[in-house]
Amino acid sequence: MRLLGRACLLAAYCARPVRANDGEDVRTLAKMSLAEKIGQMTQIDISLVMTDKEIDMDKLRIWLGGKRVGSILNSPYSGRDCDADGPTGLSAGEWRKVVHAVQKEAQRLGLPPVLFGLDSVHGASYVRGATLFGQQIALAATFDRELVRQVGEVTARDSIAAGVPWLFSPILDLATQPAFPRVYESFGEDPFVVSELGVAMITGIQAETGDAQLPRAAACMKHFFGYAHPANGHDRSPVYVPEAALRDYYLRPFAAAVRAGVASVMNSYNELNGVPIVASRKWLRTVLREELGFEGLLVTDWGEINNLYSFHHAALSEEAAVLLAINRTSIDMSMVPLDEGFIRHLTGLVRAGAVPLARIDESVGRVLALKRRLGLLQAPVLSEESSLIALVGTDAQLALDSARASVTLLANRGRELTALPKPKSCAPVQPQTGASEGHDVANFAQAEVPDAAECRSRCAITPRCKTWLYQGAWLTTQPNWPICFLKDGEATLRSGPDEAGNSAGTCEPTDRAPPLLPLEPATLARARVLLTGPTANSLVYQSGGWSVRWQGACRDSDFEAGGETLKGALRRLLPSETTLVHTAGCTIHAPSHSTATCDIDASDMNATLAAALASDVAVVALGEENYTEKPGDIDDLSLHTGQLELVRRIALHAPDLPIILVLISGRPRLLRGLPQLPSVLAVVHAYVPGPHGGTAIAEVLLGLTNPSGRLPLTYPALPGVLGTHYQTFAARCSGSAGGYLSGGTSDCPVEYPFGHGLSYTTFGYSKFASQPSTQVSHPGSFGVTLTVTNTGQREGRHTVLLFVTQQYRSGGVAPEVQRLVGFSSVFLSAGASAEVQFAVRTDALGFYSEEMESVVEAGEYRLFVRTGRATLELGLRVLSTSSSARGPMQVLTQAGYALFAATHANPIFMPWLAIALSVSVLSTLCFVCGMLVSACFLRQRAGTGAYVVLDKQGFHASSTHPSAVRRKRSPAPKSQPADSPHRARVSPPRLHPLAFIIIIIS
Repeated sequence: MRLLGRACLLAAYCARPVRANDGEDVRTLAKMSLAEKIGQMTQIDISLVMTDKEIDMDKLRIWLGGKRVGSILNSPYSGRDCDADGPTGLSAGEWRKVVHAVQKEAQRLGLPPVLFGLDSVHGASYVRGATLFGQQIALAATFDRELVRQVGEVTARDSIAAGVPWLFSPILDLATQPAFPRVYESFGEDPFVVSELGVAMITGIQAETGDAQLPRAAACMKHFFGYAHPANGHDRSPVYVPEAALRDYYLRPFAAAVRAGVASVMNSYNELNGVPIVASRKWLRTVLREELGFEGLLVTDWGEINNLYSFHHAALSEEAAVLLAINRTSIDMSMVPLDEGFIRHLTGLVRAGAVPLARIDESVGRVLALKRRLGLLQAPVLSEESSLIALVGTDAQLALDSARASVTLLANRGRELTALPKPKSCAPVQPQTGASEGHDVANFAQAEVPDAAECRSRCAITPRCKTWLYQGAWLTTQPNWPICFLKDGEATLRSGPDEAGNSAGTCEPTDRAPPLLPLEPATLARARVLLTGPTANSLVYQSGGWSVRWQGACRDSDFEAGGETLKGALRRLLPSETTLVHTAGCTIHAPSHSTATCDIDASDMNATLAAALASDVAVVALGEENYTEKPGDIDDLSLHTGQLELVRRIALHAPDLPIILVLISGRPRLLRGLPQLPSVLAVVHAYVPGPHGGTAIAEVLLGLTNPSGRLPLTYPALPGVLGTHYQTFAARCSGSAGGYLSGGTSDCPVEYPFGHGLSYTTFGYSKFASQPSTQVSHPGSFGVTLTVTNTGQREGRHTVLLFVTQQYRSGGVAPEVQRLVGFSSVFLSAGASAEVQFAVRTDALGFYSEEMESVVEAGEYRLFVRTGRATLELGLRVLSTSSSARGPMQVLTQAGYALFAATHANPIFMPWLAIALSVSVLSTLCFVCGMLVSACFLRQRAGTGAYVVLDKQGFHASSTHPSAVRRKRSPAPKSQPADSPHRARVSPPRLHPLAFIIIIIS
């Protein structure tokens, strides 16, 4: 079966015709010299042809006229030193002039237009004045597909305004290693969330832009493959993940992106299970091209082909590295980016016959296909004007809305917050007036008190009431007289004797008091608010890496499209009577990020502690500095020591001061017990929210925005317990008392679980049901409905997360504790209800077996949703799977078992079975020969030109290179509309008469 399948694929691959509408591209390819073809496969950094913001025509002629390069990436300012003066980047209009000059020179030289690409990963970050959004990890916290789609659309529009149609976005890596320096670039740890939001971003990026010459942009999914899970947490480090896990989790977002029609892909830097991805035939040809059916352009990451030799030590020379990468994979373009070694080596290899010319044509065909899809071939010289230029930087509202939706309230406990003078005392209830004036502790003995029954009855119906029995001299005369106290919430009492020897009390609120947030403006009217911490007043830290520069902006003034820090937003939004005191707290110093510190200045610390004693609430903004890629490596996931010390010293020096922690951080840094400090009552996580994040955070703190974000990853509590929410049941901690052979008895501790996020209102679930029944056959789908009710006092947005699990599996593969199969958001006013619907395919229940077969087991499943402390569960039975849904090896195995049983019971059938098998083998060989003969005749008839299939949109491209032919495991189903580039109609080849006769005989 395997031999037959490969033969059929080879025959179809070799015999496929060139469609008529591809003629222009085929003629273009046929006319190109070898140097021009290899130039199309080469991408260089823009610094090689520019001096500041001007094109250096002499350098340009070298790289276009001499090297014939086909693509340019990056901004000339991306690596600029922060001490340098001058502009921070090119505006959209300036970019257009640069692109125009380059394309005009390419046209003069008779070359195809040059393809420009940029890392536009949270807005058009290299276009000066463009709107910047939160990083992908912040967008993931919104769980909002439509919002992410809009962000992608604006990012593409602003990039097209600059004349740059290729966006190296989205990032589809799973953030399963929290120390990894590119966590903030991802959509989190969950494959379903990453798939859904990745598709939304691709849809937005590749939508129509409205530009006459560049009608659409191309997305580039990255980094393929298995990149973000290095054991040591360092960028570009080796990754070891079992293939079943790679297919079950890490591959799913890329498969979804291919089904969505993503135009290009970038391979990753890592070695995966010992093999550098850049040289992996398995992942960059068999899986990507044949199993997933991807037909777009594959570009390397920065210098990665040369890294085979210089970094991975997996090739004997630079030339050997080029040979390995090109012959083993389907790489179409090498991001060189700073030398011409790739061009020189590949030219020599083709001339020596080591690399077939057909392999070059395969890649160049895909490069031309993408350029045609983007409109470059139709309009080779870009105009210097575009109506889109005026729209650049006009989307601050969308950026703010996305930041608002991402802010996540992780903790919110209670403590009395009031502007009344200190100290405060508890007052006994008077029988007549209901409450006395504030009594001093010394006068408690003279206070009038009700009888015990009245006091108890009042406390039973008044949540703010607390009873406490006197234990002093009165105990002998009135043993049953308690004292009733009125407070803002339940309280413990610190007791001490008064002058008469009676025990007295003062108020100390407990966790059951009303939550600290939001800080109501009325409460803050005469209050003092302390704001401190390294991220409290920095647009740079709010925006992170890939902002203006590669490693992030140098100063807040770099953000020409505007923004607002947390300090600026609080000062603007707080009541005029409120005093806001700001101190630095500590200052981040990061000569290298692995040794970064938050330095405490003694005089500033003294000012901070003095302000803490005089304040009613403290907001401490913690987090990380900006970084990107390898320079962001750290050796300790803990928050900087100086930041930990800052919070602890405030809590120790002013123990009655309620503290709010605000986290502005690209990865989940360990908090080392800060949330458990008695005075830390609230924790707000903003991720890397972008320049407008300060406004969003302040609005949440003051109750102007009801927080609705949810954690898109698991927030770890301990350095040795790093895991995802979809671990297996065996990932437990705390061994039981049964001995060392016993399993873990409790869930491993985390700071906050995946999907966690609080609100200022409450939501209830009801009417949880599956549709149309609790049974479903595979392959198939089922529906789930749920009613969500806002049971609180204010409107709010709420995201429902639908999980599934198998308590037990039958096939020997351990199930996950939970798997996310759906999420949906609703916005409800107080008291309102809405029905949420999910449609789930049974494929979402599948997993890969030890034999690498995709399996959906028949049996019992459990669907569940959670809100607050409540969990609603629903049983689901998957009926016996049909044979059509099983892999070919499973079918053959079962057939073999049946034959064995039959012949074992009736040995007389054994000779006949042997004869039948022999005839079957001979027939298969004849059929294979017939198909190959037919393919050869068809190939000769088609001529010796380039065998490239390109459609009008320019997505589909391929070649006759035999190394591309491999067995497809299970190509992903395609659901694109009829006009999708992946659904182009291909006329079938005619069968040669000789092959027809051979097949008939067989």
